This record gives sequence, C-alpha cells and structure tokens, in this order.
Amino acid sequence: MARPVGRPARPTTIDPDLLAATHVALLAVAKELRLPVDRYPDPMTGRSRRRVEPLALAKLAIDAQEALEVLAAQEVAAAREMEGSTWEQVGQVFGISTQSAHHRFARR
Repeated sequence: MARPVGRPARPTTIDPDLLAATHVALLAVAKELRLPVDRYPDPMTGRSRRRVEPLALAKLAIDAQEALEVLAAQEVAAAREMEGSTWEQVGQVFGISTQSAHHRFARR
C-alpha cells in the first residue's frame, strides 16, 4: 500500500494532554519574551486577571510552529547522522513517502 505524498494530513484530533502541555509551554515562552499583558475577565469567575494579549499569544504560537519545524529538521538530521536512519524510516515516522521525507527534511 502506497503512503501519501507530501505533508501528513492535519490531525483531526489532538491529544488533549499534548495540547495542554503545549499551552503551558507557550505561556512560559511568552513570559520569558516579555510579551504584552493586559487585564481580561476570567471566563470561569468573571474576575479580572492579567494574561498575555491574545493576538500576541496567537502570533507567538505561529512563530513557535515555524521554530519547531526547524528543530524537527535538526532532529531528523541527528537521527540520520547518529543512528543511521534512512529516508524510508523518516517517511514511515511522519506518514509520508521516502521522497517527501527527503524533500521536507534534507539540508538546504
């Protein structure tokens, strides 16, 4: 059975634990980078609380996504160099063809 070509399909479900951990990590990065904060009502209590501005956090999420793509490529390169992983193995892990894996992760 042939594997699909190109990027894996966007997941229809995301592990809730991964989503929660990613949100916590993103908030930590926002704090480290001193993104702007303001007061917003807490949806549960209605009380005002400080939090990162939502659009600033959304922009950070997209920037982090791009940074994670770079880190993923670095880890694939490390797997190939240190473990001798093949492009076929990389493709299997990501659910894409060997050619697509090479195209996506090969050093430029």
